[in-house]
Amino acid sequence: MKTILFILFLNISLQAETISSSAIRFSGATTIQPIIEKIASSYQQSNREFLYVEGGGTESGIQKIINNSSDIAMVARSLSQEEKDRFVYLTIAIDAVAVIHHKSQPINNLTKKELIAFYDGSIKECKDIGYKCSKLIVISRKIDRATLDVFEEYTGLKSPKRKNLPPDAKLIRADAWEAESNINTILWAAGLKGSIAIVSHAEALQYEAMGYPIRISKIENVYPSIETIKNGTYPIKRELNLVWNKSNLKVEHFIQWAKGGGMDAAIAELGFVAVEK
Repeated sequence: MKTILFILFLNISLQAETISSSAIRFSGATTIQPIIEKIASSYQQSNREFLYVEGGGTESGIQKIINNSSDIAMVARSLSQEEKDRFVYLTIAIDAVAVIHHKSQPINNLTKKELIAFYDGSIKECKDIGYKCSKLIVISRKIDRATLDVFEEYTGLKSPKRKNLPPDAKLIRADAWEAESNINTILWAAGLKGSIAIVSHAEALQYEAMGYPIRISKIENVYPSIETIKNGTYPIKRELNLVWNKSNLKVEHFIQWAKGGGMDAAIAELGFVAVEK
């Protein structure tokens, strides 16, 4: 029995070593993860190179390329100037941060002021803005998630979990639920009739099409669509970036393939807005 267990452990160790040494390792934003997963098989067949993909959030992806445990970080926000100076990057698409509700909610449009009031706790119930709906449950995101970064930038609110906030910082309500991935967020919103949540627009579209009981809200009377995201009239949008170290030569072939349009069909099919590369 000990011999069998040793052989199994050795096989697992060898597989892990094979992945770490020969594959291109992606980690980070779950918003970008479906794009890489969608093109992984076709890329491997034509290029004889394996793509290993894991989520974990934007900040986790950045940290993993810093410590060289990943080759490419999937970053679902704009990069800081410091990050642009430190890393090499490619912007592959534009996504919106959608505000979603359970389908039973009668809310179809929110002003920026109302959205902020829901999330800072000024509005406790839907009836406070003239709607009759279930008890309100606010779903935010964990602080390592780029969706939260973009939402904070738009609303001016900050997660109460942030460190070193100024005394006058305006905070997201302390009782807000904090989701990790887009899928977690959508499943919570679909199962909680009084929910309001923030999530990738493209991911929300896919789950709405599959019949999940969610509704995507307009913001300031603008519905997030390919056109309104592209022309900027929908106000909450963000870049989707691939980021890697300057010294990592292993990724160059993949990046040239991506720049040549290798992933554009997947980007469009999943509901993102492709950008010129």
